[in-house]
Amino acid sequence: MKYNYSNESYFLKETRSIYGDSLLKPKNDFVFKKIFGDVKNKELLISLLNSILMEKVNDVTILNSELLKEHVEDKKGILDVRAVTDAGYNIDIEIQVLRTASMPKRSLFYWARLYGEQIVAGEKYNKLKKTITINILDFNCLDTNKYHSTFHLWEDKERFKLTDVMEIHFIELGKLNRLESLDNLYQWMSFIKSDSREVVEKMAKVNPDIEKAFDILRTMSQDKQTRALYLSREMALHDEATRLAEAIEEGLERGKTEGMAKGIVEGIAKGMAEGRVKGMAEGMAEGMAEGMAEGRSEGRSEILLKLLQKKFKDLPGDIQEGIKKLSEDKLDVLAMDIFELNTCEDIYKYLS
Repeated sequence: MKYNYSNESYFLKETRSIYGDSLLKPKNDFVFKKIFGDVKNKELLISLLNSILMEKVNDVTILNSELLKEHVEDKKGILDVRAVTDAGYNIDIEIQVLRTASMPKRSLFYWARLYGEQIVAGEKYNKLKKTITINILDFNCLDTNKYHSTFHLWEDKERFKLTDVMEIHFIELGKLNRLESLDNLYQWMSFIKSDSREVVEKMAKVNPDIEKAFDILRTMSQDKQTRALYLSREMALHDEATRLAEAIEEGLERGKTEGMAKGIVEGIAKGMAEGRVKGMAEGMAEGMAEGMAEGRSEGRSEILLKLLQKKFKDLPGDIQEGIKKLSEDKLDVLAMDIFELNTCEDIYKYLS
């Protein structure tokens, strides 16, 4: 799996800008939050939600409208939009341009955290309200040609819904080109995905809410401070993607090489011990297969160790040894939770 984040330009083309031919890209999560997470623009958030959800939204309360400079420059920071609708539903919208491993599991984890945060110990479960997470992805994630997929909790055979409190949306921008549609969702996603001013203007002409968003985007693009923060965010994401790609390539290569070498040696030894030419051939084949599998596991642990060392600078030796002994399943769990770790001590619970 490749983790690429390469843009021909950090900006769209806008010939009338005082900054020349540049316009900020709506799919940058900083720009997305500036447009849809600002209380002054909540009618645009309502319009976007009504294009995605089945139930009509009449009003929203935005919960995290602040955009601090340190959050923008944090390579691992998540600039999502959280809101509560007039029906009391909790909603979280995240736009993700970097390909992320285990995105469905990650989304389910964030849904569970939002859902659980509604009550504290001792409160009744009937206080729990419907929670909706919306993932707008600039990469393909699901095995479907649909660009918008919605998930609930259903009984497998009779297909009745267990409860309506869970709702998870995936919108895959890369699949828009396969479709020709002019409904509101397609218009909004075309605006967000766009890499050209012409597409943005086209959507603005057919949708008055997108026209307002376009005006806001142009105003933002003229502001020196906003442009500086935008570039900081673009560079932070670019740096994170580069570091992750390098760590993965190095770990996979090392694990593959060491695993194959170890497998060959063990296979020869096994064949010689059996004293048969056939045994040597079979032993080598079996040893190589086992070695490659072990190499993949070792490679994954090496990747995870590098990421943890980047996060915490100095990992205790017992933690490093413990991670090397983890199964692939446990490595996956730890990798998925890496951004939730606050101190080295948090890692020990994964090693037990």
